[in-house]
Amino acid sequence: MQLLKVNPDNFASINWEDEYYKYCEFVDISPEGIHITSDFADCIFRNVDWYWGIFNLVNFVDCIFENCVFRGTSFPDCKFVECEFRDCRFTMDNLGGECSFEGAVAYYCKVTNSEGFSPNSDRAV
Repeated sequence: MQLLKVNPDNFASINWEDEYYKYCEFVDISPEGIHITSDFADCIFRNVDWYWGIFNLVNFVDCIFENCVFRGTSFPDCKFVECEFRDCRFTMDNLGGECSFEGAVAYYCKVTNSEGFSPNSDRAV
């Protein structure tokens, strides 16, 4: 099985709407203003600089986020299940807009040396 690796060379060919990505790597990309409704399972996000994205009703299951920055990105009604965040930042955009986690939940996620990840959770985060 060949895994999909999304990088700056093939980034433009990716459909972010209503897809299902499993065992994929998203590496060294800098998306801006993209609306995402796809689901992600067992994916790795490494060195991603996401600006003004909207992850709408997205499910992240067993995903790893490493050295990622999300600036002014929204995660309405997203679910993070057993994900891991290493050296990530969820920060304001250049206009002072913060990341939003309205209706988002996290279950059994691990957050290491990261700041600003704040979905609702009644489970260990």
